[in-house]
Amino acid sequence: MAALELETLTWPEVRQEIDAGRDTIVVAFGAVEQHGHHLPMGTDAIFGDELSRRLADRLDAFRAPTVRIGCSRHHLAFPGTMSIEEKTFHGVVGDLLRGWAAHGFRRIVILPTHGGNFAPLGAALEQLGPLDGVKVIGICDLGLLVQATLGLGGELGVPASEGGLHAGQWETSMMLALRPELVKMDRAVPGYTGDLESGLERFLGEGVHVLTDTGVFGDPTNASAEHGRLYIERLLDLTAELVERESQA
Repeated sequence: MAALELETLTWPEVRQEIDAGRDTIVVAFGAVEQHGHHLPMGTDAIFGDELSRRLADRLDAFRAPTVRIGCSRHHLAFPGTMSIEEKTFHGVVGDLLRGWAAHGFRRIVILPTHGGNFAPLGAALEQLGPLDGVKVIGICDLGLLVQATLGLGGELGVPASEGGLHAGQWETSMMLALRPELVKMDRAVPGYTGDLESGLERFLGEGVHVLTDTGVFGDPTNASAEHGRLYIERLLDLTAELVERESQA
């Protein structure tokens, strides 16, 4: 069945669906932040919209509106980036989940679509603790995203330095598959393509601007919609498998 779009329903319709046993809700936590010269600021929020809808379709679930602001301090050197502190993020997660638990949702799936939200989500769920009668499944392992993107990229012959970690080959490919009209490939240029591990340490600790003045970590110039569709399907498959495993735990 198709996902139920929470924001289009009336509250009695929500109650009726929950009472009938449709008690899973999916919410994405994205971001509005710089994505180089070629991708829109809302890339991660758009990923949240699209991926949460497709995941909710698979789970026969409600889809909540994407939370369109996240922990993006490492991009604040670039104009327009929106960011909140981790303690604020923790509070938003806790408030949403406690409210939905009181409404009768029995499975809540939280999908980060911005790399900077994975660790804060894990901390938020640890602080929140268990909710009586509710299975909370947070995708907190950044390794799942890496496996679906850089891992698959390796299978496709894309060097990790090109795939990158921000606005590189895989992220640009995903946007070409989802919203090609928003991608300015004529402005796409390579950014930081050095060592990933040391680059990531500086990226998170000091900000991406210390690595590149374009804001790109990777090389988007060989991105393609075909690869983007493959990355999306792999990411959805891995996420759905994790949700099902956790649901049975």
